[in-house]
Amino acid sequence: MAESGKVDAALRGAIGAEPPAPVAELDATEQRALAALIADSRQRQQQQLQKALEDALGYLPRLLRAPVRRVLFPKRGGGK
Repeated sequence: MAESGKVDAALRGAIGAEPPAPVAELDATEQRALAALIADSRQRQQQQLQKALEDALGYLPRLLRAPVRRVLFPKRGGGK
């Protein structure tokens, strides 16, 4: 294990906090791979959540969909 005990900055950023002690025992390549897996997992989770919310809008009456969409997705609010 090369330079065990140090935590890669990318991994610390992906976790959003100081990782558990055993993670510091991984070598730099393993830590970068773990950081990439965590980032990919969070991206997929975000995409699935977005799709679930969009699908849920289909159950609302049409007149409520636009206002609810603006509340749930404010960045898509039509350029206001």
